[in-house]
Amino acid sequence: MATASPAADAIIAPEDDDWAEDDSAIGYSTLEGSTSSLASSILKYRHENGRTYHSYKEGKYMLPNDESEMDRLDLLHHLCGLTFDNKLFLCPIDTKKVHRVLDSGTGTGIWAIDFGDENPQAQVIGVDLSPIQPQFVPPNVAFQVDDIEEPWTFSYKFDFIYSRRMHGSIKSWPRFFGQAFANLNPGGWIECCDGILPMRTDDNSFPENSALKRWGDLMVDAMSESKFGRPLDSALHYESQLAAAGFKNIVVLDYKWPTNRWPKDKKLKEFGMWNNSNLVGGIAGLSTAACTRLCGMSLEETEAFMDDCRKELNDTKIHAYWPL
Repeated sequence: MATASPAADAIIAPEDDDWAEDDSAIGYSTLEGSTSSLASSILKYRHENGRTYHSYKEGKYMLPNDESEMDRLDLLHHLCGLTFDNKLFLCPIDTKKVHRVLDSGTGTGIWAIDFGDENPQAQVIGVDLSPIQPQFVPPNVAFQVDDIEEPWTFSYKFDFIYSRRMHGSIKSWPRFFGQAFANLNPGGWIECCDGILPMRTDDNSFPENSALKRWGDLMVDAMSESKFGRPLDSALHYESQLAAAGFKNIVVLDYKWPTNRWPKDKKLKEFGMWNNSNLVGGIAGLSTAACTRLCGMSLEETEAFMDDCRKELNDTKIHAYWPL
């Protein structure tokens, strides 16, 4: 089995269209609150269109925080594990010298917990707008309900800062990278893992009037700097922005996540299977708030649109992928 997916400029060979089905104790804090308890308002999530969303700094983040979304985030963690050969990070840090770690936008906290389990000598802090992390975690792992876009007020610096799937969440990446640089110890590392919308094909296999292509273009436009201000293609600029913040030894690695089992390559086919489950089950969560809040669509219109997108996500004749 291949150890990594191909680079972004490599062409993925599609499988024949007639493929077979049988192919082989926790600390919480807030910026304004106590470290021993959560303000009740933070736990009163916003209810909208049958989903729940964060209440702290309400409206800054477009994705829900309910059980369905938490399942999707944990599935995404599994997909990242497959992509990176079960490595939690790719930068060349010496874990024996890593004592303080920040997981920015920790979500369910699964990455922070795994890192803490593997590195008991490190203190791991996960920061998120939603307190959706489990209550029982390794003793060296803690979570904070904070806004990473506010001025950082940590009383110590970090040896490693990790950020995953934060595209669409940050208004000013140069400011984020600047704060990260200022809060890293000498020799520390930052690692960002983000996808890029819209999805692409190498063979122009999107059908005419493709719902999936329209979805990508619509989301990118709605979230762009000139509109909502939290772009979904932010990863295209990380290299230059990291350099401007003062970082050295910058390495960019490109991957592809197919939308289903269409690739001929067995490893990419496996990526596609898991990514399909992630997208088909999660596209409503990824899209509903943006469609209804930013694009002027009704819930009924959004649901019909999502059904059309799911059909194309399952179509092995459409050789689409999500750049990572």
